[in-house]
Amino acid sequence: MILDGLLLFESAAALTASAASTNIVDLVNARDLGVNVEMEVEVTVVTTFLSAGATTLQAQFQGSTDNSTWSTYAEGPAIAKATLTAGTRHVLPIALPQPASGLAIPRYLRLNWVIATGPFTAGALTACLVLDKQNSIAYPAGITISN
Repeated sequence: MILDGLLLFESAAALTASAASTNIVDLVNARDLGVNVEMEVEVTVVTTFLSAGATTLQAQFQGSTDNSTWSTYAEGPAIAKATLTAGTRHVLPIALPQPASGLAIPRYLRLNWVIATGPFTAGALTACLVLDKQNSIAYPAGITISN
């Protein structure tokens, strides 16, 4: 998986209440990025989420033609606080973009975070648009390969 800074919605962003993503992806013009191209929004928890109640987090993938009026194209399930621990990854699989009937092909993309039964008192995450899953093996530091 290759990460691209221009496809990054959040970078170690703290979330306590419902909000739009810090970054917006600008496709430069309204475009269809491909037929049957399955992309994913990968969310990595950087800091464990905490709250007093049974708080949940849901990601909505949104698009806009003018960067002011947003439509939701896909949304993930509500993720329980108990599974939002540091180092965990959650994925929102999407077909990008396949607007529902009546929705325009977007130029701008963002995430909208919906926090229910909140707020969170702590927690941060990184979220980005990726083409492939992160399946590499993390080796311990100091390992060298010799020929």
